[in-house]
Amino acid sequence: MLKKRGVKLRKKLTFLTAFIMLVSLLLPSFVMQPVSFASSSPREGDRYYNYGEALQKAILFYKANRLGDLPDDYILPYRADAAMTDGQDVGLDLTGGWADAGDGIKFTHTISYAAAQLGWAVYEYRDAFKKLGLLEEILDEIKWGTDFLIKANPEPNVLYYMCGYGESDHSVWVPHEFLDYVTDRKSFRLDPSTPGSDVAGMTAAALAIASLIFEETDPEYSQKCQMHAERIFDFAYTYQGKNPLDILYPSGSYVDDLAWGAIWLYIRTGEQHYLDKSISIMPVKTIGGYHTHCWDDVSYGAAIKIAQVTKDEEYAYMVERNLDFFLPGGGITYSPGGLAWLSQWGSLRYASTAAFLAFVWSDDKTVGTLSKKDEYRKFAERQINYILGDNPRGGSYVVGFGENSPKHPHHRTAHGSWVSMTDAPPFSRHILYGALVGGPDATDYWEDNIDDYIMNEVAIDYNAGFVGALAKMVDMYGGEILENWPQPEDFRAPEDDLEEYFVRVWRMYEGYGTVNVLFQVNNRSARPPTVKDKLSARYFMDLTEVFEAGRGLDAVEIKLGAHEGATLHGLEHYYGNIYYFTVDFTGTPIMPAEWKLCQKEANVSISYKDGIGSHENDWSYAGIHDNPDYDNISFAGMTPLVPIYDDGVLLWGEEPPKGPDDTEPTPPGTDIIYGDLNGDEIVDSIDYMLLGRVILEIPVQNVNLDAADLNGDGIINSADSAILSRYVLEIIDKLPYK
Repeated sequence: MLKKRGVKLRKKLTFLTAFIMLVSLLLPSFVMQPVSFASSSPREGDRYYNYGEALQKAILFYKANRLGDLPDDYILPYRADAAMTDGQDVGLDLTGGWADAGDGIKFTHTISYAAAQLGWAVYEYRDAFKKLGLLEEILDEIKWGTDFLIKANPEPNVLYYMCGYGESDHSVWVPHEFLDYVTDRKSFRLDPSTPGSDVAGMTAAALAIASLIFEETDPEYSQKCQMHAERIFDFAYTYQGKNPLDILYPSGSYVDDLAWGAIWLYIRTGEQHYLDKSISIMPVKTIGGYHTHCWDDVSYGAAIKIAQVTKDEEYAYMVERNLDFFLPGGGITYSPGGLAWLSQWGSLRYASTAAFLAFVWSDDKTVGTLSKKDEYRKFAERQINYILGDNPRGGSYVVGFGENSPKHPHHRTAHGSWVSMTDAPPFSRHILYGALVGGPDATDYWEDNIDDYIMNEVAIDYNAGFVGALAKMVDMYGGEILENWPQPEDFRAPEDDLEEYFVRVWRMYEGYGTVNVLFQVNNRSARPPTVKDKLSARYFMDLTEVFEAGRGLDAVEIKLGAHEGATLHGLEHYYGNIYYFTVDFTGTPIMPAEWKLCQKEANVSISYKDGIGSHENDWSYAGIHDNPDYDNISFAGMTPLVPIYDDGVLLWGEEPPKGPDDTEPTPPGTDIIYGDLNGDEIVDSIDYMLLGRVILEIPVQNVNLDAADLNGDGIINSADSAILSRYVLEIIDKLPYK
């Protein structure tokens, strides 16, 4: 059974963590035993890894979590439009933004946190992104987040803070593309009667930072972001209170968020009242020191920016007290391999974000203790190298980067299940490049398990600080991006040779000229996962024996039995004596979302009246399987001889071959292949059908009549037909036959 994150309080400061923090406060002199770090990986010049590639992929992760209207030529071939109904319940367009993690809920709080962190990275290390040719890429990704934040603020004193909710979302394991079909995308808002200064303060900060970083490239958008930042901050400050969430993202406090929003608005506008508010809201004495910057506590980032703009020694002291806590011997737990381990849920998220803060502080030589700057920088480098592979397992914790990287992240869309199950298939169908997983425990133990949402989930807030830290590594040591990457097939897992659309066909009964067939039309698409409502299957029949007996289509009876939204069409002419009927599910949505949605069934009875005709001659008959398998995880029973179509266009399977349309008569003096009426150099049932039409004087074009006289008596009649029939059935082995 799937665990529901609705009761997980994922990323929430747990009681245990709070207890650890309290102990740290009471025992500031507590010193850990010396740490034995993992041996360093072989260097490439001055660097351990290609930090440019790591940064390129870490940014790409956000594209995997995009919701909304995606381009038709989207860089990720396994993604398509998703959550397109967001906001419809309140008469607004709230599409866009990012899904929070491995699920599909959209939280303004974490979107604004991630957008702010990515923007802060550009603010500090713009040249690093520019040097790699990634500036446009990161700005575009930030804008995807901030565009949603602007939508979420349709009027003053209103901010939408969530689309979807846990009980609905976490009860299924479906790709983002099916959120509208199988989850409730209800919209939730903040207003004066329901304040949320935490969410609003964070959103104001994200938009203020966006205004700063877009001023150079898009001044009009920059002004738009500033307007909304100021409006949202006024709402947050005027109507103070925590957002109403009591699960998933219940905020510990809103004070830090208000200070965070205020200091960035000061940096953007230069207006003194914003600086005054940031200091009065979050005086030095309120700053803890024994945690780190995260979605639920941005006081550490706010303290850095306040210290930098004011040069206030007390704020600088609190910043360094926090950074000292993360150094070996400072109080934080260190794993044997050198990870600064703060908390289990997203342990690498904390380490990488602390590293980013350490980089930002070490870069600034105008404030703080100069003698500590190099120590902070080295700490940050060690944490990033640990994540990329310099650890006891010698493996990266970033999907698709480096050696021994995660293969089974807890992410619904990357997994690509068609039955809402984490073990179907037993591998992830897509490579979720750049995603930072939760990470190991305090002993460096980690398991690559899709069901472990603590160690192996990914999230937009996990990657946010990590991107900034990687930018600094590029700034220091350089790196290169992968050229002409990615290509569509790069995202396909090597194990994924699964068919996406097909028909499974089983024999339910056969006797007295009748066969009852169960048709099961399947949609197990993943590239991208797609809803189809015009799927159909065709069964091809050979009616030569019927026509030879002088009967017509009335000698064949096709009946639709029990079905799940099917209609029956046919018989329709295909070629020669080959006809087909269609089991049509047009109007019935079929999607790879749940077991009852990924396949639809129809029972069909196929009968030859009066004993005329034989099922065994039918093209599709050979594909019928015995022993029906109703397991919608297996691929048993599928047959290409019953093709599947989308709105009449062949998706998968094989139609009977047709003879050439312009077969030339055999020239005089050349060798004749007796029985080969259509000139394709093969004597088969198609030639038999053509011969029947010749005998019945049905007009046929481009038939070699010289090849039809199989007994050499100069007459083409039923005797030749009987001979050809015996040859096709391998009763005789040569032609002509006398």
